[in-house]
Amino acid sequence: MTSGATIEAPGRARGDRRVRRLFLLAGAASAAWLPYFTALLSERGMPASQIGLVLAAAALAGAAAAPLWSHEADTRLGASRALATASLAAALCALLQSFTGTSLWQVGLVAMAMAAAWGPAAALADSVALSTLGPERTGSYGRIRAYASGGWAIAVIAYGALYQGVALWLMIPVFAVAEIVLATYVSRTAAPPTVRTSRPRGSRLDSAREAFRGAPRLAPFLGGLLLFSLATSATEGFVPLQMLGDGGGPLLIGVAAGLGAALEIPIFVGSGRLGARIGMRTLLLAGFAIGIAVLVAWSLVDSPAAVAVIRVLAGAGFALKYVALVVVTDRLVPTHLRSTGQALLQTASWSLAPIAGPAVGGFVYQHLGPPTLFAGAAAVATIGGLLSWSALRGVDAGRRDA
Repeated sequence: MTSGATIEAPGRARGDRRVRRLFLLAGAASAAWLPYFTALLSERGMPASQIGLVLAAAALAGAAAAPLWSHEADTRLGASRALATASLAAALCALLQSFTGTSLWQVGLVAMAMAAAWGPAAALADSVALSTLGPERTGSYGRIRAYASGGWAIAVIAYGALYQGVALWLMIPVFAVAEIVLATYVSRTAAPPTVRTSRPRGSRLDSAREAFRGAPRLAPFLGGLLLFSLATSATEGFVPLQMLGDGGGPLLIGVAAGLGAALEIPIFVGSGRLGARIGMRTLLLAGFAIGIAVLVAWSLVDSPAAVAVIRVLAGAGFALKYVALVVVTDRLVPTHLRSTGQALLQTASWSLAPIAGPAVGGFVYQHLGPPTLFAGAAAVATIGGLLSWSALRGVDAGRRDA
């Protein structure tokens, strides 16, 4: 007689292959835009303070849209179909940046539209991965996420060479094409949505409210993470500007981002074993510590090459932090609210925090200088990291289900 595990194995293997390819394409697509957007705005003549306002406005739109996307993913579309829709919408919005010129209002409004479409994409992709793995294999999430870093590492260096050799404006059509490819792949391979048909169709914020009610530690955990992310988001958009000085350019930005992503890969691959040995909570603390050390180092250097080297080392901290955040959030919330939990995580760390962070960071960068910005961010990040970490006592004992 054939065992159930033997029957299940081929389907599981196919699902794993699909989600690995999804992450590979997603990493390559985001690499076309994220490291270069502020460089493009700077090349157009925008000062750092205005760039910060654009990033803040975009983050506000992304934070507002995240609960709507996660609700649809958890109640109607499923995470895969929601991701395909978001990717296609992001491609269309990105193309509009070709027509914005140097107008702060036009650039800001289009950036907001794109963030509303694209901002929740990472949370939706993580939800697809976690659903594919199942509760018993969440520790293997890092192996899936490594494919995004691999796609990013290769693509971002190629993009940097292209943008430096031709022009930075090429990032707009390149990103749009990459997102359309991703949307096409996801829509063709999407599994049927598994949603709770018995759930009342009330407010689209109901999923978020239920998550906070069902997971009391979620609020303090996200609160500390928000503070940590406020500090890091105040600096992230301006690190590329530090690499545009003498001897720098889009290629240096791409090489630094690519090598940093390459460093992430072995950490993502080994994160499951490491997390099982020392706990995901300790893994998160290590990621926080490296991130803070990077901020301190940036406050002490000013050459593009030195900034680039430190940017490479930042990849290790990002990988440790990212895996731990995704897994501990999945353990905190009930299974049927998986997309909502990941959306709340993304909102606190990569949507809500950048609303205030870049606006303040742009002002400090322009008027007080980069050293002040990075040193101040390191102090705030330390407080936030400790608060978030302290809220996770006992999280490694297992996940919560309801």
